Amino acid sequence: MAASSDHGAGKLLLLSHFPSLCVAPFSRETMSAWRLHQALVETTELVFHLEAQPAYFAMIYLGSVTHCDLLRNGEALSPRTYDRGSICLVDLADGAEIRLSTTLDAVGVVVPFSLVDEVALRFPELRVRPRLRRNAPDPVVHKLGLALVPFFSGEDDRNSPALQHIIAALCIQLVADQRTLH
Repeated sequence: MAASSDHGAGKLLLLSHFPSLCVAPFSRETMSAWRLHQALVETTELVFHLEAQPAYFAMIYLGSVTHCDLLRNGEALSPRTYDRGSICLVDLADGAEIRLSTTLDAVGVVVPFSLVDEVALRFPELRVRPRLRRNAPDPVVHKLGLALVPFFSGEDDRNSPALQHIIAALCIQLVADQRTLH
C-alpha cells in the first residue's frame, strides 16, 4: 500500500477521526491505537489514508471487511475480503491508502520504529523482527485488540495498569518472531 491523494471524490478517513489511546508500554516510547468503526453508505466512497511515518501499522479486524489497496500511481488493486480475527501489518514509510467496500470494524495500531528498537534492547532474548503480513489469522492479536475496545469508550479506566499491560503484550506479539515467544 502506498499513500496518494489522487483517488477521486469520496470521503477521506484519517486516524484523527476515530477514538484513540496513546500508551508507553515499557518506559520511553509510545504506541497509539484507534477504534476504527465506520459504516459504509452506498453512495459514498470511503478512502482510509495513513500518513507516511517511521512506523508499522497493524489493522486488527474485529469484523470481516472488504477493501482494496490504492497505489501511488492511482491504480487500485482488486478488492479483497479480510476475515474477522485476521491482521495486516504494514510498513508506513511511504504511507498507505485503502478504499473500503464494506463497513470497517477494526482496531488500528501504530508501532513506531523507535518502540521496536526499545523492545529489542529491553528484551534481548526475543528475536525482534516484525513480519509484514496481510489477512493473516492471529487469534492472540485479535483477542488483545478486543481487550482494548472498552478503553476507547470509557467503559474501562484509561489509567488502569491493565491498559499498559495489554498494549505491551500487543506490541511484543506484533514485533517478536513467534518462535521466540514461550
